[in-house]
Amino acid sequence: MHIGFITDLSEEDFRFAGQTGVSVLEYNENADSVEPFLARTDEIKDRCRRYRIKLDVVGRFGRNYISDDEGTAMREIAATERLMDAAAELGASVFVTGAGHAEQREHTENCRRAVDVLGRFVEAGASRGLRVALYNCHWGNFAFAPPSWNQILSELPELGIKYDPSHAYYDDRDWLSEMREWGGRFYHTHAKGSLKVAGKQFEDPNPGFDEFNWGAFFHMLYHHDYQGDVMIEPHAATWLGRRRHTGLRFSLAYLRQFVL
Repeated sequence: MHIGFITDLSEEDFRFAGQTGVSVLEYNENADSVEPFLARTDEIKDRCRRYRIKLDVVGRFGRNYISDDEGTAMREIAATERLMDAAAELGASVFVTGAGHAEQREHTENCRRAVDVLGRFVEAGASRGLRVALYNCHWGNFAFAPPSWNQILSELPELGIKYDPSHAYYDDRDWLSEMREWGGRFYHTHAKGSLKVAGKQFEDPNPGFDEFNWGAFFHMLYHHDYQGDVMIEPHAATWLGRRRHTGLRFSLAYLRQFVL
């Protein structure tokens, strides 16, 4: 198990990772066009080589693969498959994406469509040496919780889950039960802190500055013999900008106490 963080691909991020003993990073290309990222493949490979870091996870969030507009759906699918090509070239192990927008369709129909497109990605990933994981956040993704996983993952045994417990925490779902029941399908995890003030979400502090039970989280990972990465996701405005690397340094030290 390795602790890393989500990078912006800057030289500064790679240098910081090298200085702090981080061996794995994640990058998510969420723009409408993947072309700018594809054009940087050689540059990214060079930085990985120079700093001895693996870009282990690549993702694409917010895409509507199951749109009623077939042209939109096919463009998104084609762009994601091109991104998967680049991820494989960069040596990534896991590719993360969502299931698509719910729109006004019945849940069963959305699941049927998602099985088709995610199955296509799983096959594409297998031929590229990538495992594909379905993320559990709401962004452009109706399949963020067990009712959808029961239908989709039962049809796709090689599809995994990228789990971020903050989403269940803020939805008032039982994240420990989700980890107990589904942790065997986790291919990747995010460490994004959770904090409620007056019963409502207040920013998303870096791990160690929040109120989440990270010890129990790691226990559940060990229970399932999890072998993937745990990537810190700086998200709160307080821990971006001038405090980004300072906050990451703290959270890296905090989470490493749970890595045996």
